[in-house]
Amino acid sequence: MACPSLRLIQLLAFSASLTLPSIAQNPAPQSQPQPAASQASLNQAARPGYTLQTTTRMVTLEVVAEDSKHQHLDGLRASDFQIIEQTPSRSGEKREQKIVDFREVHVADLAPASVVNHATPGVYSNAVALQRDPVPPTILLVDGLNTPLEHQAQVHVQMLKMLRQLPANVPVAVFLLGDRLVMLQSFTSDPKLLQTALSRVTTPAGVGIATVQPQNDPDSMGGLSGTVENDPTTQQLVAAAQSFDQVMYSVEMDERVIRTANALESIARNVAGYPGRKNLLWLSTAFPITVDPFGDIQRLYIEQLKRVNAALSDAKVTVYPINVAGVTTAYQSPIGPLGGSGGTAQIPDLMEQDEHDTMQVLAEGTGGKICTGDNDLGDCVHKAVDDSSDFYEISYYPDSPYWNGEFRNISVKTEAHGAHLAYREGYFANPEGSPDPKLRAAQLQIDCNDYLDATEIPFTAMSLPADAPDQLKFSLLVDATALSLPPTADGSHQLDLDVAVCTYNEKLWPLKVMDYPVNIKLSQQKFETAMSTGKLADTIRVPGPKPVAVRLLVKDVASGRLGSIFIKTDNAVAAANADRGTPKSKQ
Repeated sequence: MACPSLRLIQLLAFSASLTLPSIAQNPAPQSQPQPAASQASLNQAARPGYTLQTTTRMVTLEVVAEDSKHQHLDGLRASDFQIIEQTPSRSGEKREQKIVDFREVHVADLAPASVVNHATPGVYSNAVALQRDPVPPTILLVDGLNTPLEHQAQVHVQMLKMLRQLPANVPVAVFLLGDRLVMLQSFTSDPKLLQTALSRVTTPAGVGIATVQPQNDPDSMGGLSGTVENDPTTQQLVAAAQSFDQVMYSVEMDERVIRTANALESIARNVAGYPGRKNLLWLSTAFPITVDPFGDIQRLYIEQLKRVNAALSDAKVTVYPINVAGVTTAYQSPIGPLGGSGGTAQIPDLMEQDEHDTMQVLAEGTGGKICTGDNDLGDCVHKAVDDSSDFYEISYYPDSPYWNGEFRNISVKTEAHGAHLAYREGYFANPEGSPDPKLRAAQLQIDCNDYLDATEIPFTAMSLPADAPDQLKFSLLVDATALSLPPTADGSHQLDLDVAVCTYNEKLWPLKVMDYPVNIKLSQQKFETAMSTGKLADTIRVPGPKPVAVRLLVKDVASGRLGSIFIKTDNAVAAANADRGTPKSKQ
């Protein structure tokens, strides 16, 4: 099938559509240095929620600035802040960055997004709509994968407290992480709907998964190391059993970390379309940041956590972990902390510290805090909402020429007396342009398997009458302001997209991915038209046989930003036939 052509169209009825050149297959060239912003742009009034990014090189920080009484510091200017970036590949070189865009954000001043009618037959959209009185959205992630069942009951208690103390108009969504990620309730401020979600938050997904290091578990073979007789054969058997237990524990922990990371990144893509900071309350006992640190099968999950932090921070999601186990009594083990014999030790202390470290990395890496004390969920919601209601949005173009995928740490300083700052800890300096075609295709398959729709790139799909009975046809309207369109050496702007269709069978198992890459240049005039009043329009045809469901994807290759919509095809066919005036399909 030939790649579909794209055209820019004006939103105003009397404007003429603007046809783009034929699709080119060459990789996008590297972006050119950006001009310095004028001082006037650094201190401007609050604008609508979306920040236009004409290059993926721009780094944006949401900085919470509070005084000693935890009150927002009003009226700070760009000159009050200093941004320092550390480049590991340059021997940890630290360089001050030039602020190019600055604004103080009050969520209450954000203009509501245009209303999206998701109920229109045959019309599907991943665009989000704000309330009339914007309030920072809050996500509750109940983590049954990493939380023992005996502690999950505490979630009910804390959520009941939250419902009684919930600030007015706070939209809350509830997710459950068990065998897979499930949305129990989309964003709502209705306590009755949240109460219904509360009744469904228990999951046995974590049952049977190892939660204690084998050398610290008296029920494992590690507990025999101090009791076996001085027999070489028996000692070898015990050592082999211990090694097997540690291998299985490490494999299970790897799987837990992967599934947890995938869930957090999926949520980030799902809520990225909401402007401003979003709050994620992670109710869990977490997983240890390290496994077998002094043994032969070592694991350190700091790099995975950094990548999760980057995805959450890019979506402006701040994590507030809550340990639902609360204060526990130290467990007295008959073995030493490393599996040795003799004495007793408070074994869970080390495990709990490792789990606490994981929570600390996620909180500090996204600008949040661990909810301590009595783990009062209501107080934690209040804190998160306060932090996200007023903050400073600061942007800069990194001056380092080294884009090798490394993680760069960011520090923000201010001259404001007594100020306490919270912000993301850094970002990955990924190179721009099209990745290897095989990696690109593999990533699209992963994107297809995502449980949630992604909202980083808003678009609308409309079902059209197909060219043949067993085929599907959709028209797409993509929000051009959500795309990276970096300038090129000849003064035009590069458009590099993956427009894809994922198909599913009756069990909703993925069948195949059909990719229609778009790599073309826009003139400066067409670029300005797209940014001010235009959208990208496209028509997608899905060949037969007709699948049970499809997921439509629009991916900005340079930045990795994604938009996706899941559609049951029977509904789409019925709507298209209704528009055409033919009987509804019974397929």
